[in-house]
Amino acid sequence: MLKRWVRNLYNLSIDLAPRSEEPYATHVPVLVGVAAVLRPKRLIEFGSGSFSTLSFMDDVAFPSLEQVNSYENNKEWFEQVQQRTRGNSRIDLQYFAGDMYQAVAGADVAAADMIFLDDSPTAEERVKTVKEVSRLGRNGPVAILHDYELWRLRLAARQFEHRVAFDAFHPQSCAMWHGHPERRPILEDVARTISQHASDVPLTDIRAWIRVFTVKSNGSH
Repeated sequence: MLKRWVRNLYNLSIDLAPRSEEPYATHVPVLVGVAAVLRPKRLIEFGSGSFSTLSFMDDVAFPSLEQVNSYENNKEWFEQVQQRTRGNSRIDLQYFAGDMYQAVAGADVAAADMIFLDDSPTAEERVKTVKEVSRLGRNGPVAILHDYELWRLRLAARQFEHRVAFDAFHPQSCAMWHGHPERRPILEDVARTISQHASDVPLTDIRAWIRVFTVKSNGSH
Protein backbone atom coordinates (compact mmCIF):
# COMPACT_ATOMS: atom_id res chain seq x y z
CA MET A 1 0.00 0.00 0.00
CA LEU A 2 2.77 2.46 0.90
CA LYS A 3 4.70 1.65 -2.28
CA ARG A 4 1.62 2.30 -4.38
CA TRP A 5 0.98 5.60 -2.57
CA VAL A 6 4.57 6.74 -3.12
CA ARG A 7 4.44 5.71 -6.78
CA ASN A 8 1.16 7.57 -7.34
CA LEU A 9 2.55 10.67 -5.63
CA TYR A 10 5.66 10.52 -7.80
CA ASN A 11 3.58 10.13 -10.97
CA LEU A 12 1.53 13.19 -10.02
CA SER A 13 4.68 15.21 -9.35
CA ILE A 14 6.01 14.59 -12.86
CA ASP A 15 2.65 15.07 -14.64
CA LEU A 16 2.66 11.49 -15.87
CA ALA A 17 -0.01 10.94 -18.52
CA PRO A 18 -1.70 7.54 -19.04
CA ARG A 19 0.69 5.09 -20.69
CA SER A 20 0.54 5.30 -24.47
CA GLU A 21 -0.80 2.40 -26.50
CA GLU A 22 2.42 2.77 -28.51
CA PRO A 23 5.00 3.25 -25.75
CA TYR A 24 7.99 2.69 -28.03
CA ALA A 25 6.96 5.62 -30.23
CA THR A 26 6.34 8.49 -27.81
CA HIS A 27 9.64 10.10 -28.76
CA VAL A 28 8.59 10.53 -32.41
CA PRO A 29 7.10 14.06 -32.10
CA VAL A 30 10.00 15.07 -29.83
CA LEU A 31 12.64 14.01 -32.35
CA VAL A 32 10.75 15.67 -35.21
CA GLY A 33 10.16 18.88 -33.27
CA VAL A 34 13.68 19.25 -31.89
CA ALA A 35 15.20 18.53 -35.30
CA ALA A 36 12.86 21.06 -36.92
CA VAL A 37 14.12 23.90 -34.72
CA LEU A 38 17.78 22.92 -34.30
CA ARG A 39 18.35 21.52 -37.81
CA PRO A 40 21.02 18.95 -36.89
CA LYS A 41 23.38 17.66 -39.54
CA ARG A 42 24.93 14.80 -37.58
CA LEU A 43 22.91 12.67 -35.18
CA ILE A 44 24.15 9.83 -32.97
CA GLU A 45 21.76 7.19 -31.71
CA PHE A 46 22.46 4.75 -28.90
CA GLY A 47 19.90 1.98 -29.31
CA SER A 48 18.36 1.58 -32.77
CA GLY A 49 14.59 1.36 -33.21
CA SER A 50 11.71 1.09 -35.63
CA PHE A 51 10.41 4.50 -34.53
CA SER A 52 13.76 6.27 -34.51
CA THR A 53 16.32 4.79 -36.92
CA LEU A 54 13.73 4.16 -39.62
CA SER A 55 12.23 7.62 -39.07
CA PHE A 56 15.62 9.24 -39.61
CA MET A 57 15.56 7.83 -43.14
CA ASP A 58 12.71 10.23 -43.99
CA ASP A 59 14.35 13.27 -45.56
CA VAL A 60 11.08 15.21 -45.48
CA ALA A 61 10.69 14.90 -41.72
CA PHE A 62 14.43 15.30 -41.11
CA PRO A 63 15.64 17.42 -44.04
CA SER A 64 18.80 18.75 -42.36
CA LEU A 65 20.25 15.34 -41.42
CA GLU A 66 23.31 14.33 -43.39
CA GLN A 67 24.62 11.50 -41.21
CA VAL A 68 23.12 9.21 -38.58
CA ASN A 69 25.50 7.02 -36.58
CA SER A 70 23.39 4.39 -34.83
CA TYR A 71 24.84 1.96 -32.28
CA GLU A 72 23.12 -1.29 -31.31
CA ASN A 73 24.40 -4.03 -28.99
CA ASN A 74 21.59 -6.56 -29.42
CA LYS A 75 22.81 -8.72 -32.31
CA GLU A 76 19.43 -10.10 -33.32
CA TRP A 77 17.78 -6.69 -33.29
CA PHE A 78 20.76 -5.15 -35.09
CA GLU A 79 20.33 -7.61 -37.95
CA GLN A 80 16.62 -6.83 -38.23
CA VAL A 81 17.19 -3.08 -38.38
CA GLN A 82 20.11 -3.56 -40.75
CA GLN A 83 17.83 -5.30 -43.23
CA ARG A 84 15.41 -2.39 -43.15
CA THR A 85 18.04 0.35 -43.48
CA ARG A 86 20.24 -1.36 -46.06
CA GLY A 87 21.03 0.91 -48.99
CA ASN A 88 20.26 4.16 -47.16
CA SER A 89 23.36 6.33 -47.34
CA ARG A 90 22.29 8.50 -44.42
CA ILE A 91 22.23 5.66 -41.86
CA ASP A 92 25.48 4.18 -40.52
CA LEU A 93 24.29 1.31 -38.31
CA GLN A 94 27.01 -0.26 -36.18
CA TYR A 95 26.94 -3.34 -33.98
CA PHE A 96 28.73 -2.92 -30.65
CA ALA A 97 29.60 -6.04 -28.69
CA GLY A 98 29.49 -4.77 -25.12
CA ASP A 99 27.61 -2.52 -22.74
CA MET A 100 26.33 0.49 -24.63
CA TYR A 101 27.98 3.09 -22.40
CA GLN A 102 31.33 1.72 -23.60
CA ALA A 103 30.45 2.74 -27.16
CA VAL A 104 30.14 6.42 -26.26
CA ALA A 105 33.88 7.13 -26.10
CA GLY A 106 34.41 6.01 -29.69
CA ALA A 107 31.37 7.80 -31.08
CA ASP A 108 32.79 11.36 -30.97
CA VAL A 109 29.62 12.68 -29.34
CA ALA A 110 31.06 16.19 -28.96
CA ALA A 111 31.03 16.54 -32.74
CA ALA A 112 27.34 15.61 -33.03
CA ASP A 113 24.49 18.10 -33.20
CA MET A 114 21.91 15.80 -31.65
CA ILE A 115 21.97 12.50 -29.73
CA PHE A 116 19.15 10.06 -29.05
CA LEU A 117 19.36 7.73 -26.03
CA ASP A 118 17.05 4.72 -26.00
CA ASP A 119 19.49 1.91 -25.29
CA SER A 120 19.84 -1.07 -22.97
CA PRO A 121 17.23 -3.39 -21.45
CA THR A 122 17.29 -1.71 -18.02
CA ALA A 123 17.30 1.83 -16.67
CA GLU A 124 20.39 1.04 -14.60
CA GLU A 125 22.37 0.29 -17.74
CA ARG A 126 21.07 3.33 -19.59
CA VAL A 127 22.10 5.55 -16.69
CA LYS A 128 25.73 4.73 -17.50
CA THR A 129 25.19 5.80 -21.12
CA VAL A 130 23.60 9.07 -20.01
CA LYS A 131 26.53 9.84 -17.75
CA GLU A 132 29.09 9.11 -20.47
CA VAL A 133 27.27 11.30 -22.98
CA SER A 134 27.17 14.10 -20.42
CA ARG A 135 30.87 13.73 -19.66
CA LEU A 136 32.03 13.66 -23.28
CA GLY A 137 29.43 15.87 -24.98
CA ARG A 138 30.01 19.16 -23.24
CA ASN A 139 29.04 22.42 -24.97
CA GLY A 140 27.91 20.58 -28.03
CA PRO A 141 24.90 18.40 -28.78
CA VAL A 142 21.37 18.26 -27.47
CA ALA A 143 20.67 14.75 -26.15
CA ILE A 144 17.14 13.36 -26.18
CA LEU A 145 16.47 10.75 -23.51
CA HIS A 146 13.51 8.38 -23.75
CA ASP A 147 11.74 6.93 -20.67
CA TYR A 148 12.49 10.08 -18.68
CA GLU A 149 9.73 9.28 -16.20
CA LEU A 150 11.89 6.52 -14.68
CA TRP A 151 13.42 7.94 -11.50
CA ARG A 152 16.89 6.54 -12.16
CA LEU A 153 17.02 8.23 -15.56
CA ARG A 154 15.56 11.44 -14.15
CA LEU A 155 18.39 11.55 -11.61
CA ALA A 156 21.00 10.74 -14.26
CA ALA A 157 19.73 13.59 -16.43
CA ARG A 158 20.87 16.00 -13.72
CA GLN A 159 24.39 15.39 -15.00
CA PHE A 160 23.47 17.93 -17.69
CA GLU A 161 23.40 21.66 -17.09
CA HIS A 162 20.04 22.14 -18.83
CA ARG A 163 16.94 19.96 -19.19
CA VAL A 164 13.52 20.36 -20.82
CA ALA A 165 10.93 17.64 -20.23
CA PHE A 166 8.41 16.51 -22.85
CA ASP A 167 5.52 15.13 -20.80
CA ALA A 168 2.61 15.08 -23.26
CA PHE A 169 3.01 11.34 -23.66
CA HIS A 170 4.01 8.44 -21.42
CA PRO A 171 6.81 7.31 -21.66
CA GLN A 172 8.22 10.81 -21.40
CA SER A 173 11.31 12.24 -23.08
CA CYS A 174 13.80 14.91 -22.05
CA ALA A 175 16.16 17.22 -23.90
CA MET A 176 19.50 17.64 -22.09
CA TRP A 177 22.54 19.74 -22.89
CA HIS A 178 25.44 21.81 -21.57
CA GLY A 179 25.93 25.51 -22.22
CA HIS A 180 23.76 27.34 -24.79
CA PRO A 181 21.07 28.75 -22.46
CA GLU A 182 19.41 30.28 -25.53
CA ARG A 183 18.13 26.83 -26.44
CA ARG A 184 15.79 26.60 -23.45
CA PRO A 185 12.90 28.80 -24.67
CA ILE A 186 13.13 27.20 -28.12
CA LEU A 187 12.84 23.68 -26.74
CA GLU A 188 10.18 24.66 -24.22
CA ASP A 189 8.15 25.96 -27.17
CA VAL A 190 8.56 22.59 -28.89
CA ALA A 191 7.23 20.89 -25.75
CA ARG A 192 4.20 23.20 -25.67
CA THR A 193 3.47 22.58 -29.34
CA ILE A 194 3.54 18.81 -28.84
CA SER A 195 1.17 19.11 -25.87
CA GLN A 196 -1.21 21.29 -27.89
CA HIS A 197 -1.43 18.71 -30.67
CA ALA A 198 -1.12 15.50 -28.65
CA SER A 199 -4.81 14.68 -29.04
CA ASP A 200 -5.25 15.52 -32.74
CA VAL A 201 -2.05 14.31 -34.45
CA PRO A 202 -1.37 10.54 -34.65
CA LEU A 203 1.66 9.72 -32.52
CA THR A 204 3.61 7.84 -35.21
CA ASP A 205 2.73 10.07 -38.18
CA ILE A 206 6.06 11.81 -38.67
CA ARG A 207 4.86 13.65 -41.78
CA ALA A 208 1.93 15.08 -39.82
CA TRP A 209 4.24 16.22 -37.02
CA ILE A 210 6.63 17.92 -39.41
CA ARG A 211 3.64 19.75 -40.90
CA VAL A 212 2.75 20.96 -37.40
CA PHE A 213 6.20 22.41 -36.89
CA THR A 214 6.46 23.77 -40.43
CA VAL A 215 3.18 25.65 -40.06
CA LYS A 216 4.29 26.98 -36.68
CA SER A 217 7.64 28.10 -38.09
CA ASN A 218 6.00 29.84 -41.04
CA GLY A 219 3.49 31.49 -38.75
CA SER A 220 6.21 32.93 -36.54
CA HIS A 221 7.63 35.11 -39.28
